[in-house]
Amino acid sequence: MGNRVEAPLICLSANGDTVCRSEQAALRMLVTTANGIVEFQREAPNAPWQITRNDILSGKHVSALSLDTRSGLLYACVHFTGGVLVSADGGDTWEPRNNGLESEHAYTILIQHVGGKTVLNLGTEPVMFYRSFDEGQSWIKYPSCLDATEKEKWFFPRSVPHIKQIAAHPSQPETLYICVEQGDLLKTEDGGKSWRSVASMDQVDDKFRRDMHRVTFQESDPNEILLTSGIGLYRSTDAGEHWQTLTDIHFRMGYPDPFFIDPRDPDVMYMIGAGVSPNPNWGKDGTAYPLFLRSEDRGDTWHDRMDGIARPVPGNIEAAAMHFSQEGGLELFLGTSCGQLYTSKDRGDSWALITDQIEAVSKGPHFRHFLSPEARKVYEDGLKDYEQRVAAEWALIV
Repeated sequence: MGNRVEAPLICLSANGDTVCRSEQAALRMLVTTANGIVEFQREAPNAPWQITRNDILSGKHVSALSLDTRSGLLYACVHFTGGVLVSADGGDTWEPRNNGLESEHAYTILIQHVGGKTVLNLGTEPVMFYRSFDEGQSWIKYPSCLDATEKEKWFFPRSVPHIKQIAAHPSQPETLYICVEQGDLLKTEDGGKSWRSVASMDQVDDKFRRDMHRVTFQESDPNEILLTSGIGLYRSTDAGEHWQTLTDIHFRMGYPDPFFIDPRDPDVMYMIGAGVSPNPNWGKDGTAYPLFLRSEDRGDTWHDRMDGIARPVPGNIEAAAMHFSQEGGLELFLGTSCGQLYTSKDRGDSWALITDQIEAVSKGPHFRHFLSPEARKVYEDGLKDYEQRVAAEWALIV
């Protein structure tokens, strides 16, 4: 469907694929929020970004946004209800593609190009893994992801566990990892037909049990994997069989999430996350004390890179994106739960504010911590029916 997309596009979302590369610098960016998608454009690589639309999918909390560079299709995953929405015209119009899905809470999507085929991988809340081989027209369920032992220990506050992220081995397309938040890190080597836990980093005294966030492969050696979680950063050099703890909850970033490896230097890494895990102090203090950190020794040591960003950051940094182009170099982007959007062109040495006037960028209901008490009550009251329904569904599963 359609032709290969020539114009690069940056997609920033809390739970989507936020790394893109191109020859030309991107002149268009889509940022997902708790109230739709905001479009930004610029006239040239060094020109300022300007908001050009703020009404795309208004009223929907978009969890993930990914562009298929072959077909030009945009795939949006919607929190709570709405499922998967697809646009063939850059975001002007959308259609639901939910045939075969049991849940309309689409959490994350991964697009794979395998030879001449496009494979879509989808994770939902409650936990279920799906694949589509026809651009989302139909979805195939892979229920063996629920065969994990100790599934009854999977847990997520105010809701139920979900698949937060899906990662595919760079050269073995049937080898996939899914991050169950919170509960497990699962690996398949047969495209989802069977799964096994590779959460050997689990310790009995962990503050959270297997609160998995994001898997990132070292392209120069895909057996080397970096894993961010609710209890720190881990590294594996044998494809997840064994793990080394690099940071824990006592580190100044106790709750890391977005993670990037510099495409020009495998020793340079970027990590973004909150100082502490979600708790009542987020709202009381008005901040989660988030940081942007850079490592130049493959993750062994980390240094703050916050010049140009207010400290403490109001709210939390909930999403990040990295774009590398031959024309524009490396560009980094950060979105916050209080509506701020920042960019850096020097590996995070300095940051510039693009805007502080967009809706909350937020993974699920994180942004509620920073609402007024009255607004938070209204928001949480609106979720009660959903929470009760999915709790009953999950009770039948476990």
